[in-house]
Amino acid sequence: MLSTSLRLRGAAFRCSAAAARQAVQCNARRCYSSQGPRPSRFQNSKKAKAEVLERDRPQTDYSPHEQQQRQQGGWWQQEQQTTTTQPASSFPSYVDQHERRREEQQGSQWDHLSMGVVDHMRKVYATLATGIGIAAGASLFTMATPLIGVSPMIPAVASIVPLMGLMYTNKHQHSQTMRAGLFAAFTGLAGMSMAPLLFVAMKVAPMAVPQALLITTGLFGTMTALSLFAKPGATLRLGVPLGAGMIVLALTGVASIFVPVTSAWYPLLHNIYLYGGLALFTAYIAYDTQNMIAEYEMGQDDHLKHAVDLFINFKAIFMRVLSLLMMRDD
Repeated sequence: MLSTSLRLRGAAFRCSAAAARQAVQCNARRCYSSQGPRPSRFQNSKKAKAEVLERDRPQTDYSPHEQQQRQQGGWWQQEQQTTTTQPASSFPSYVDQHERRREEQQGSQWDHLSMGVVDHMRKVYATLATGIGIAAGASLFTMATPLIGVSPMIPAVASIVPLMGLMYTNKHQHSQTMRAGLFAAFTGLAGMSMAPLLFVAMKVAPMAVPQALLITTGLFGTMTALSLFAKPGATLRLGVPLGAGMIVLALTGVASIFVPVTSAWYPLLHNIYLYGGLALFTAYIAYDTQNMIAEYEMGQDDHLKHAVDLFINFKAIFMRVLSLLMMRDD
């Protein structure tokens, strides 16, 4: 009896366990049927990759036709071609700028003169002519008065004062009347320093003075024309050699003061100061002309300063040409 009851209990336990297992399987089938088939591991990875691509894609509203082309692959190829050609579209801008700069360098300075530069040059040359007239009047006044006996070094050194005052003032911050007076004082003192040489020339060779004036004007006009028909900035490269030449010329002039006339070095120093200075200041006309244009284009439109530079060149060339003509007549 005991063994029979134990068997019956074991059979009942097995039946209950089997029933419970069947119930769990039924519940799992219901959940699977309600949620749909379980996605595989590969499907999850494809879905994640598609979500990443969709998130990284630029937010652009495409038309239905464009969406169809994009799905077929043609739109994606067009976008790739556009992306590939974008860097090339920015490169021609540099090429065009380089070509434009090279075309500007191929022309002459005259071809690139603007109306503002032309008006500024007219002011400069009108001021230069006024300064030459003031210097000529001061020379005549000095020759007609006892001031002719004054050493030419005194007005030459005194002219440095208005020159420095003119160079260290600005037309936008200082009075134009004051600066015009400084320019007149500089040119007048420069004319007084030339009076002794003109006085001797009028006594020795009266025709040398107008000849020297014509020759100086011809040289000035020739070098101005050469600088205008040269390439832009061509004569500006001569700045360093011309500066070195000015140092040598200044040292030669100082040395000729202390060297006796009877010395064998005096003729050499005199020729360097005379012929070398003539060539140097003639080249400076071309340099100062293009430098005047370049400074105006950079915003420095001070016509008085530019006129002073050209006046110094004109005066130096005139004195040397007059000395050579007097030597020829002697």
